[in-house]
Amino acid sequence: MNSVFRDAYAERRTAMLAASGPVIVQNGDGLVFLHRGERLERPATNGRYHELKAVAHVPFALYLLLSGVDGPIDEALRGKLVSYEALLRAVLSTIDGRFSDAAQRERQRRIMTRSLALIEQATRERRLAPTTLGAFVRSQRADVVENVRDAAYQNVMTLHAQVTAWAARMTPEERARLRVVIGTAHMARPGNLAFQYFAAWLGEPSAGRAADERIAEGARIIVAENIFDADRSIALFGTHLVDRAAAAAFFDEPLRLDRDLLSDAAEEAVRTLFGGAPTQ
Repeated sequence: MNSVFRDAYAERRTAMLAASGPVIVQNGDGLVFLHRGERLERPATNGRYHELKAVAHVPFALYLLLSGVDGPIDEALRGKLVSYEALLRAVLSTIDGRFSDAAQRERQRRIMTRSLALIEQATRERRLAPTTLGAFVRSQRADVVENVRDAAYQNVMTLHAQVTAWAARMTPEERARLRVVIGTAHMARPGNLAFQYFAAWLGEPSAGRAADERIAEGARIIVAENIFDADRSIALFGTHLVDRAAAAAFFDEPLRLDRDLLSDAAEEAVRTLFGGAPTQ
């Protein structure tokens, strides 16, 4: 019986997706646009974004490698540092050709140079104190924050250019029906950059850096947590379509299946077992 249910559910989801309005899916570095039976794929980021991100990750990588060290550095870790040093030196030699903006160029050189200095000290002395690592992290903080700011700007502007181009293909009616699915890691869900952008573009309420998915009947943005595949994100959108229609039909509550179907009865059962009432 459950097999019949699952097959019927999948068929209904496919049918509702085919009949839905346009959809934009953002998954990591990619954007997918479903419109009138056509599927278009474009990048959500650009090369400069990735360069800024990669350099900002260098101090973070060293922090991760060295944060457990308090004293001698073993040979295995020393070998990793020596290999990483060679990679950083190769990249440092390309910075001038990558960054035409003087402020950005010098910032990347500072981040890389400080990182190389820490590696040189650690491999030479074969030991490291937590205070040394702490001072290194503090010295990098301001430049890393600036890289993050510049990378976010690049990401937002790339999104905006592509979404604007796709909007020109839509009628006003289609734009009003547009839905957006955003893939994000669990820790990056609050304040997600793409969520903030699409909320502003669609005119949806947003709390800025504290933004999270608004569970509401007419919400036009769906967050696909820990889903980084466009087809799975589209399937999730179809699940929302089916569940909200079914919830309205069975429970007269369109959002009833946006939480665990067992949640109401679970509350009663848990209160019976343990007593008390849930904190609101």
